[in-house]
Amino acid sequence: MAETKKPKTGIQEIRTFEAQIRATDENYRTVELSFSSELPYERWFGPEILSHDKEAVDLTRLLEVGTVLFAHGRDPNLGKMPIAKIEKAWIDEEERKGKAVITFDDDEDSDRIFQKVKKGMLKGVSVGYSVSVWEEVAAGKKSTNGRFTGPAYIAARWEPIEISLEPTPADPSVGVGRNADEMPAPADGRADISNFEKESENMDEKKKEKNVQETKTPEAVDISAVRDEAMKAERQRVSEITAMCRDFNIDPKKYIDDGTPVEKVRAAILEELKKNMKPLSVGTDVRVEKDEADKIRAAASDAILMRGGIKIEKPAEGADEFRRMSLRDLAIDCLVRAGRANAHRLDDDTLFREAITPDSQFTAILNNAANKSMATAYRAVQTTYQRWTGRGSNPDFKAATHYQISEAGDLLPMTQSGEFKFDEMTDQGVNKAIATFGREFGITRQALINDDIGVLTRVPEAYARAARRGINRLVYRMLGTNPVIFDGQQLFSAAHGNVAAQGDNITVQAVGEGRRAMRIQRNLRGKEILNIGPRFLIVPAARETEAQQFLSNTLVPTSQANINPFIGTLELIADAELDTLVQAGNPFPWFLAADSGDVDTIEVTYLNGDDEPKLESQVGFDFLGIKWRIYIDYGVTVLDYRGLYMNPGA
Repeated sequence: MAETKKPKTGIQEIRTFEAQIRATDENYRTVELSFSSELPYERWFGPEILSHDKEAVDLTRLLEVGTVLFAHGRDPNLGKMPIAKIEKAWIDEEERKGKAVITFDDDEDSDRIFQKVKKGMLKGVSVGYSVSVWEEVAAGKKSTNGRFTGPAYIAARWEPIEISLEPTPADPSVGVGRNADEMPAPADGRADISNFEKESENMDEKKKEKNVQETKTPEAVDISAVRDEAMKAERQRVSEITAMCRDFNIDPKKYIDDGTPVEKVRAAILEELKKNMKPLSVGTDVRVEKDEADKIRAAASDAILMRGGIKIEKPAEGADEFRRMSLRDLAIDCLVRAGRANAHRLDDDTLFREAITPDSQFTAILNNAANKSMATAYRAVQTTYQRWTGRGSNPDFKAATHYQISEAGDLLPMTQSGEFKFDEMTDQGVNKAIATFGREFGITRQALINDDIGVLTRVPEAYARAARRGINRLVYRMLGTNPVIFDGQQLFSAAHGNVAAQGDNITVQAVGEGRRAMRIQRNLRGKEILNIGPRFLIVPAARETEAQQFLSNTLVPTSQANINPFIGTLELIADAELDTLVQAGNPFPWFLAADSGDVDTIEVTYLNGDDEPKLESQVGFDFLGIKWRIYIDYGVTVLDYRGLYMNPGA
């Protein structure tokens, strides 16, 4: 197999550029020049690009021991003798160039070169440098800083060693005096020294002093401060571009990736609007589009759920792309979108510390995934209480009174004098209250580093199921434990007329007796027969088969073959919570219940009618990760006994 051509580190390379004089100070014998740029340079291994990100270039050696040569010391007369010293060197972030101020020596050979530069006859600048870190960018792919497109090899860490003036230029992008505000040379090729002198004379005293100081004394470069300032500026740029593009439903990614300045983005958006948008006339419908951040959050959270094995009927657009990303990859993506440079180079601990903040996109994605997992599981829990109980709402946690109004008295015949008899109705109040039920769980940095998706899918799902099972348990406890209710009597009692005198199996005769007991129930004043009919046959799992046989048999075995009158009239509800309430050796009871829409029975009351659990997150100082708390506000209350009947069983 042929060896892949790749650049090597630690080897001194040379690049040559064309130069132009911007300004020369003959008194100080100084010249400002540019010695490097990001223009691709064809090497034996492919296109080479010197990254000019502030953290990519190490100027320490150039500032401390760097020098200026002629033709890299190849001239037989000058050899390796320096012709100038480097007073100052820096990276121009706006132009993406390396720049320097050099001072020529006053010996004869150095002065000869200085005069050639001054007259514009010597325009080449070459730099000797060494690369310590290469980044290979495949064809069509983007570099990690998002500014270069492959194929290319990016010098991600490199160090300029020396600067040389060259008689043979190769690359016109940098050189002596290459700057946005460069001064043109005269027609005869000589530098216009008078312009520089006039400019210097017109400088105010403060600026001249600063200029002399910068020329004579190189300043130390605070790499950390420069990096922080660059990150801050980049975040601001990304934030402004994202906000502008969001307002006009334009994808900001291309502008962010290309490093486009804010002003140019603003101009591009205006041009785009001219082409594609028309003014809204009066009465035109307003379109509401999703924010780009909302789309990313929806796609990423759906991807997490699908990775966790949860089926999503209609995944958000882009979910498949995020599905291939680990939690670490997702955290890097979120930080990059927020303007964090070199997020991929962060260690796991630092990465997740920066990604997990209260208002970060990464935290929002994890919250969204946990909420969706919880809601999906809550709706899928196999519970039965909601099929036959009532549903109520309280505005707060105070005990609320539920009133039952008595029946009206019979209408009496009028007397000859037209006198009306006054009839006073009565009422009965039942207090119902709600409480909060909840738990707390969390995902640690270790789980995030280990890409443990289960914490975001299985754990919320488990607590959601527990929340609904808790309601189910309380409802059937009301039936199975036969508690004392609002009137001081047990729910099922002879005083209420809703319990069988003797336990029996599920038969036509036993069910018929229960139906008769419900039919003859009377209202509060005892004057109105309610004529309530049962709709539900509620049994423990131990009697489920017996109940199914009863409700499916058209004929029932007696001394004579009789039609089963309850076929199609009762809905079977079997729940194992009732089995847990029966002591060993005792018979299992069974129940009849009316429709809660016809008469009050048992009600599940929610705070403001909200029947789903809530999930809240917290990024805390005392917990290295994210905490969630799941809670739901509800209460279970017996509102009336008349729509319920119990047979103790046999």
